[in-house]
This record gives sequence, C-alpha cells and structure tokens, in this order.
Amino acid sequence: MDNFIDKVLIPLNEENPTFCESLYKDIVYILNGIDKEGDNDLMIENGDFVIEDGDFKLSGYQTRLHDIIIWLHMEVLKKFEFQSKDPNDFITKLDNFNTRFLTNFNFTPEYKKELDKIKESIKKERKSNYDNHKPGISKYLDPDILELKPNILGLGINLNELINKLRNK
Repeated sequence: MDNFIDKVLIPLNEENPTFCESLYKDIVYILNGIDKEGDNDLMIENGDFVIEDGDFKLSGYQTRLHDIIIWLHMEVLKKFEFQSKDPNDFITKLDNFNTRFLTNFNFTPEYKKELDKIKESIKKERKSNYDNHKPGISKYLDPDILELKPNILGLGINLNELINKLRNK
C-alpha cells in the first residue's frame, strides 16, 4: 500500500491540488452504506489502540479503500493545518469539508454509475469474505477449497482455505 501511495497517489496530488479531497469524497461515497454499525472503528484493548502491521487496527472487514481513506484523511488534515493560521480556522475548514463537501454528491450520472459498480463489487466481496454464514456442510463444499495441484488427478484440497473456514465458523 505504501508503495502505491508513494508512486501513484503522491505524484497525482502534486499535479492537482484538489486530488486528495476529490478522491476522498469518491471513496466516502463508495463506502457509504457498506459497513455495518461498529465496523471500521479503531480497536482498543486495555485502554490502548491496537497496532497491527505498523498501523492502527480497525474492527470489521476492511478493503484497500479503507486503508487509502485513512491516508487521504491525514493529507486533508495536513492541508487544512498548513492553510490555517489559528485553531478555530482549522476547525471551521474541517467542519465545512465534512458537512458541505463530503455530503454533496453531485456526480455526473455516468460517473455515479461507475462508482455504483465499484460499490456493488465491494458489497459482493464483503458478503463472500466476511458474511460467509452458509448452513452446515455446504460452507465447506465451497469451490474455494479446491485448487489445481501437480498430482495424479490434478485436483487437491486447499487445506489453508478449509482451516480458515473452520476458524471463521
């Protein structure tokens, strides 16, 4: 993710001063309504934030968009901090950004249709990866546990996938 941010997003942000805000708005639109209540909140254990792989751990199912939106949020805050001379101005700019800019989804119909395709794709991914509550043995007869292997019949069982399904029971 860091490599993608360094090689793709930062150069685009340098070319276009409103790139981060626009991408942030698009991702907020895509993620709106996907997460359940309590998903993607900061995990806190024993009064401290939980750190996982060098980042704050979030609850629920995260996509790459959740990771990118955290970086975008920090970039927007840095921009507002740099532009603001006093703390009240910073708070006003952030409030305007949250109430006026992020809630005003005035996309063209074509662009909105493309964003809706991405949203549906993420909903399907979430349903198959996070909400996999098939009844009984049908959960374990999923084609994901089968894989091609160099053996006599050419088909084997992916034990890691089967173990992961048993753990998520």
